Amino acid sequence: MFDVSFQEVFLILLVALLVIGPERLPKVARTAGLWIGRARAMFNTMRNEVEREIQLDELRKAEKELEKDLAFRKDIERDLTAPVDETDKPDKSPGSGSQASSTSQRKYPAAMSSESATAEADSVGSGDEGSDGKSEEDHERKA
Repeated sequence: MFDVSFQEVFLILLVALLVIGPERLPKVARTAGLWIGRARAMFNTMRNEVEREIQLDELRKAEKELEKDLAFRKDIERDLTAPVDETDKPDKSPGSGSQASSTSQRKYPAAMSSESATAEADSVGSGDEGSDGKSEEDHERKA
């Protein structure tokens, strides 16, 4: 910490011996040693607390990242299972599932029935026509 050589320490002890005197020097040295020990202990305690806080901060960041990854994974799983769940369930009322099915059809074109795919292709006028003038949906319907 401090760059103090042996000669400097010897000079400090010699001056202390002359100023304080030989009778009180051991008591002063003992008191100074206690104060230095307490200062070191306080310094080590503070350093340990700072290191602990840094580790806690890193753990909190890692926890947030894991929560974000878990939420992303759940979203993907929900998106992957959503078309299967919607196509397996029959509509209970005529107007209840129209908005949900149109949303899933926009997200997942493979989940659309062939009639809705053809109607959508006709209404959009997609430019996916091959060299024979027929769209990909027409080729799929015939196959």
